[in-house]
Amino acid sequence: MRAISDPNELKILTSLKQKRGYNPQNKNKIVKLQISGYKGLYAELRGENLRFFLRYSKANGKKTDRVYKGLSLSQITSSALPYDRELIAKGLDPIEEQKKARQQAAKLAEDNKKQKITFEDVYLQWKGYAQKKTLSKYDVSTEESYKALRDMNRYFHVFEKHILPSLAKTPIYSITSYHLTEIFAPLYSEHYATANKCATPLGDIFSWYERETKGEFKTPITSSFAINLRDSRKEGIGKTKNFNAPDYRALPVIFGHLNSDRYENNTSALVTQFCILTACRGQAIRKLQWENIHLNDDYTGYFIIPKEDNKIKDAPKELRTVYFGSMVGALLTNLKDKQIALAPAIKYVFPNKYRKDWVENPKPLSENAINTFMRKTFHVNELKEGYFWKDADNEKDGLIHTHATSRACFQTWALEQKDAKTGLPRYSKELTESCLLHAKADQYKGAYDRSRVSEDELYRIKGDWEDFVFSFVFAGSEIEANPLNGIALEDLQDHEADIQRLEKQGQSIEAQEEADIQHLENEIQDIQQEGVETNRSEKIRGLRERQNAIRKMYHVIKSYRIYTHGLMHLAKAQDDFKKYGGETLLRKLEEQKEK
Repeated sequence: MRAISDPNELKILTSLKQKRGYNPQNKNKIVKLQISGYKGLYAELRGENLRFFLRYSKANGKKTDRVYKGLSLSQITSSALPYDRELIAKGLDPIEEQKKARQQAAKLAEDNKKQKITFEDVYLQWKGYAQKKTLSKYDVSTEESYKALRDMNRYFHVFEKHILPSLAKTPIYSITSYHLTEIFAPLYSEHYATANKCATPLGDIFSWYERETKGEFKTPITSSFAINLRDSRKEGIGKTKNFNAPDYRALPVIFGHLNSDRYENNTSALVTQFCILTACRGQAIRKLQWENIHLNDDYTGYFIIPKEDNKIKDAPKELRTVYFGSMVGALLTNLKDKQIALAPAIKYVFPNKYRKDWVENPKPLSENAINTFMRKTFHVNELKEGYFWKDADNEKDGLIHTHATSRACFQTWALEQKDAKTGLPRYSKELTESCLLHAKADQYKGAYDRSRVSEDELYRIKGDWEDFVFSFVFAGSEIEANPLNGIALEDLQDHEADIQRLEKQGQSIEAQEEADIQHLENEIQDIQQEGVETNRSEKIRGLRERQNAIRKMYHVIKSYRIYTHGLMHLAKAQDDFKKYGGETLLRKLEEQKEK
């Protein structure tokens, strides 16, 4: 019961007690008294509690009471009662209006509370949840848990650098789709890949908080968000720069430099070579294990990339199987023999020999080692010799990277190869995509196209690719071992001129070789059918020798062609060194290396 000090209230209280009477049996009797001068205002005594209420008729004619809890008579008559009468005069219900006022006050309090919950608060909660969820899959003491946490921290770092500063102090409930568009639009237009990396965790954060609040919070990432970013995405895609790749026709020369004696015992160089030869991603080669390699009797074979080392973790087995030809198989065999002599128990094909304990505690070569080799060692050495190996696109002047040099060159080469007889594409698009471990991207095509690429086709294209990559190395070795004298070189140039003339008419060098061999084969068959024994064996032997000479001649022509084309690309790399400021770039790279 509130304390009563107002004389008028004390007087009303006394009157109510008198009305009740002083019999102990009447102590709980409820008595009422109308307040004089205030129509409809009553005082009521319930036990020892005095309260006031207004009796009025609602809009539908039904009578009801509006109780004034906790208010003194003076407060009621001065403010509450006049206000209520004003509402009644307007046809409003004071009780309903009071409920609305309480609801609005509660909502205001809740809004004030929400305004204190910033995006940074929610982000930190989600970050802890994500880390805990990831680490729950691993034993905390293992290297896998360390790697998982390291990769996740990189994931967080990109978001914290590009998005968090703009949203950190913003109340999360006040974030709108329009607000997000203002942040992401410039990022998508300038750095498309980075924006995509940031959009994924942002969606995860909002979805997680929506679940945590049981739907009270609604994610601001709506369809309008995607629509508003449509133009920025297009602009960003137009500016997106892929990894730099050389002209694929220069790749045999570049591979020849990587395959030189300078890098014979360099594991990073070996990994780069195998990335090129297999058209495979760097991570799969760096972490390649002997147990996953399957070798055939002819040294061809394949290896299966474990799920954890594949770019797409849930990819099926056929999208994790890399086929290779006999040259890669021979290199692997030679590599294994050398490794067994040093450390027989090592499971990795390319262990990190930069570690002092690599024999006792073998680890795969790190990605940083490959990047260091390409950016600092290979690039610097080539620049020092005056060669600038740049992107095939003339508008780009960046130095080449391992990823594009292996995969982009392979795909471009495969799509441009023509059959010598028909002039049609030698390899199908599906075969090329299969070698790159790409799934059918279109969901309808993936659903309806059940075609499969055969192993024979995979071995054929990989064998041809290895021949192409090694072509400059082999051509140089043959020319060095069998140099032509002046007469032989002049004769070779005459044959080359004849071949070029026929090529202009649409006949390939392979078709010409086959035609020349077949012409002699027809002569041999005619002699065999004549039935005349005189000198028949000598004539046939002479024609066979001519066939071998033609094969040798064409082989020499092909070798010299490859070698000459290689020298042309070397000359172009020297011209690019001057054209694109190779000296300045070399100085910059050497400064970075010193840092």
